[in-house]
Amino acid sequence: MTDDERYLFDLNGYIVIEGLLTPDEMAVANAAIDAREDTIRVGTREHSLSGGSPALEGTHGRGDLGGMLAWPEPDCLPFRRALAHPRLVPYLNEILGKGFRVDHQMGLVSMDKGAEGHTFHGSSGPGFDPNQYYIFKNGRFHNGLTVVAVQLTDVNPGDGGLVVIPGSHKSNFPCPPDMRKYLAHQENVRQIVCKAGDAVIFTEATTHGTLPWTSGRPRRTLLTRYTAGNMAYVPAFETPEWADERLSKVMEAPYHTRLNRPVLEDDED
Repeated sequence: MTDDERYLFDLNGYIVIEGLLTPDEMAVANAAIDAREDTIRVGTREHSLSGGSPALEGTHGRGDLGGMLAWPEPDCLPFRRALAHPRLVPYLNEILGKGFRVDHQMGLVSMDKGAEGHTFHGSSGPGFDPNQYYIFKNGRFHNGLTVVAVQLTDVNPGDGGLVVIPGSHKSNFPCPPDMRKYLAHQENVRQIVCKAGDAVIFTEATTHGTLPWTSGRPRRTLLTRYTAGNMAYVPAFETPEWADERLSKVMEAPYHTRLNRPVLEDDED
């Protein structure tokens, strides 16, 4: 990370990495999703994410899709590349420490015009969540769950999608209920604008959510949650047979690096 990126991550609780995926990788990824579009699970009104907020409600739910890491080649390749991308590793090594691991497996969030938003959530204040936190001590970042959101389509101003409350990862007070529903203090909420191929890294301690999608182009975002190598939020999974040596290092079960945990170095490809 550059000094500017360290400052911005500490200030805001997120940073944007431009051009993580190439146009060719995005073309393969989007074509693979197109071929499986009928398997995308669209949320129902009974399981609405809007929390009853008129500012977040939509005409229908968002779509979710998983399993892309196990798709046959070449469909799986850009997703596996993104999981431990050489440009991503140095950021996660600094934010989470060497030996970081995948906690929640990669999934796709899909939204088309009218899809509902998601109430804002995050672990900032007043209690301490031992799985979702942000601490800076002795010149180092210390984070719990950390999200990488890779955009497979453009996100322009006013489109909706991912929003954050910058700086909330260091808040000592709970987010006001109406703010969580985007009914108050909207001027403090920031929509993250990205080009296709960009990646947003943010700590789960940062209050974040989703605004309803307004664009005629779909939103497609890959979400993967990482954590420190000795931690787990969800039950650990066995490393799949298809994982190569590189991916195996980030899909290892949780234990401390002092016990010879495999790590990815910054310059390892």
